[in-house]
Amino acid sequence: MVGDRQKNRAGTFDHANLAAGADAMLDGLFDAGNHLYPLRVQYEDTDAGGIVYHAQYLAFAERARSAWLRCLGIDQPAMLADDGLGFVVRRIVIDFHLPAGFGDVLDVESSLLRLGGASLKLQQKIINRENRHILARLVVDIGLVALADGTRPKICRLPAAVKAKFSDLALSDG
Repeated sequence: MVGDRQKNRAGTFDHANLAAGADAMLDGLFDAGNHLYPLRVQYEDTDAGGIVYHAQYLAFAERARSAWLRCLGIDQPAMLADDGLGFVVRRIVIDFHLPAGFGDVLDVESSLLRLGGASLKLQQKIINRENRHILARLVVDIGLVALADGTRPKICRLPAAVKAKFSDLALSDG
């Protein structure tokens, strides 16, 4: 009986629209100029005591930055393949405040602090969704580099179309 109901429901799904909606949900959303990226702490993120490894906060922030760029309409794989351009992290400062644990639902909130000609500075907060406590705060300096075959990466200016996507964001005061 249950299997029959599932079979009938499965036949009514529009899989293309379902997949498109799921892709959008995977990347989070913008709220008042800040990007919110949700995630759940998995077993692999934790030590034997169920506490998140300190290095995982960097991984959470990296995933959120990639999702932030996708939500802005910046296609990193295409930039790399077509133009030989890539974003690189130059510097990260991270302050740990409270631990996250196995099963916790977190939000990574990313906001633009500064936009330069060839770089940008972001603030990212990793927040426990249940109690809204800030678990970690990161300040990230990012540059754009040209990655020509066989040569050292060279810093380059943000293309006008890319800079325009960032310019639409309100700069945060930190």
